[in-house]
Amino acid sequence: MAPITPTTLKNFKNLENQAANCSLCPAMANQPAIFSKANGNLNANIVFVAEAPGRFGAGRTGVPFHGDKSGENFEKLLKHIGLTRKDVFITNAALCNPLENGNNRRPKTSEIKNCLPFLKKTLDLICPHVVVTLGSTGLLAINLILGTQYQLKDRVAQPLTTQDFILFPLYHPSPRVTNWMRPLAQQKKDFQKIPLKKANNPFPLIEKK
Repeated sequence: MAPITPTTLKNFKNLENQAANCSLCPAMANQPAIFSKANGNLNANIVFVAEAPGRFGAGRTGVPFHGDKSGENFEKLLKHIGLTRKDVFITNAALCNPLENGNNRRPKTSEIKNCLPFLKKTLDLICPHVVVTLGSTGLLAINLILGTQYQLKDRVAQPLTTQDFILFPLYHPSPRVTNWMRPLAQQKKDFQKIPLKKANNPFPLIEKK
């Protein structure tokens, strides 16, 4: 894996500052944008796009998928396929926690659209080989960028070739999903299907385009 260039670091820092100073969503004006070097590897071949920071997870720790049960499940899934946080980059469709009456809620489409420039610039900066969406909200954000209409229930664990990366839709590892929709055992099988290899070379030796 090639070293991260000073230009990439500078551009990411500029993007981080822009996210920190964004005030487009009134309902999240007092919530910090979870977007920093803690999100992961800027030279990653795989980027995960989830929904939004959770109040007990990233909203509290400042690290995506860390500090709550969703984060615990996510780390189990990464470990299951031989990866760690150092190998990947993790972000969300909405960078701030959309709290409502003190509880998590799904970000509105308008809020996702407000965050789209950050997501697109992140993908342009990292140039991942694979983009894995975790849940329908993450997939919606990518659909909005690509102009597609992929549905999670129809495309789960299927590699979808786009102009710039392989899109791989998966379910979110939250307790609500693992308990009622997609058990963790099945999600482990889904993660095993992520196209981590190319030309018989093990990840992370995938050559980027």
